[in-house]
Amino acid sequence: MTRHQDLENLPRVDRDHLIGLVRTLSELPGPTGQEETVQAWLAAHWRTFAAHVEVSAVNNVLAKVGGQGRRLVVMGHADEICLMVKSVSESGHLHVWPFYRDTLGRPPRWFNPASQPCLVLTDHGTIPGFIAAASGHVVGGQLSNAGGLEWNDLFIEIGASSADEVRALGIHAGCRIVWNPRMARLGDHLLVGKAMDDRAALAIATVVGESLAGRDDLAYEVWLASTVQEENGLIGASSVVDSQPFDVAINLDVGLTGDIPGPDQRDFPSRLGHGPILVHSDSSVHYTRTLIRDLAAAGDAVGAPVQHAIFQNYGSDGAELIRRGVETALLTYPTRYTHSPIETVDVRDLVGIIQLIVAFATTPRIPLV
Repeated sequence: MTRHQDLENLPRVDRDHLIGLVRTLSELPGPTGQEETVQAWLAAHWRTFAAHVEVSAVNNVLAKVGGQGRRLVVMGHADEICLMVKSVSESGHLHVWPFYRDTLGRPPRWFNPASQPCLVLTDHGTIPGFIAAASGHVVGGQLSNAGGLEWNDLFIEIGASSADEVRALGIHAGCRIVWNPRMARLGDHLLVGKAMDDRAALAIATVVGESLAGRDDLAYEVWLASTVQEENGLIGASSVVDSQPFDVAINLDVGLTGDIPGPDQRDFPSRLGHGPILVHSDSSVHYTRTLIRDLAAAGDAVGAPVQHAIFQNYGSDGAELIRRGVETALLTYPTRYTHSPIETVDVRDLVGIIQLIVAFATTPRIPLV
């Protein structure tokens, strides 16, 4: 069993502050392999409350919040999905390739980038543009009845008129492209935008760190971590314990929901606004059962109900920590439209995760006898 503190001792979460952090972090450009802007922002902000901040050789950011005893890390990843420039046409358009190892030879169904505003990350800064494909009246004849888009059907429009003009802007093969909508609020509770995977997690971790800094009742030595290159194979997470020997990890990421038309709710029973999701297993690993149990109990204690799930076609940084011997739970916030420019989360779920983690981090775990 797990012993818990009284509810009145829990900090209230400033929703406006949390939403501001989600907005700031989600709108920063941080594609896989080029997360510097996000990591620099986090390192600077975490230094305002953390006892120690360090940046690893591969650009993982780690911050010691305080406490002593077993080392607990609350972790999210900095990178977002992206496209990459593979060549430039004589008309000044950028031809693209995915950031991951392509096995289909064409864009998958889950990836729908056309007609989105974007940023091209160059050697000298960012260039705005649009992800485009031929459309409307010029798509006729055989093209009008063709199947799905091929990679060569997609290109980036930045308003250039020649390849030389593009090169003068510092754009070349290997430059990354992220879609670039602004975060929006829908109704009283929903936040919609890009890179909720995984910037909402980093906003949660930041508020957790701010809430726990300076407290003398921590049950752990508490750390935060932001990793790189999660989206292309959990790369940054594989070396986190080389920087610090963590004992316990709460990995934060987007959670899968089936509460929209299309998905089979037998496969995806979790719903937006119904609390954090504790994931028992995914395509890569089974998470630590006793840690899941204690986090669920922490949620019960603070009135933050949790959902339980297994995820198909999914993996997280937590798998790499388990491979390195760290007791790990995957704690997720329900998210609609993952890997799209309209990833949608409910701020009530984010608040619930913060309260759950704060309760857990200030409650000594009592082992089963």
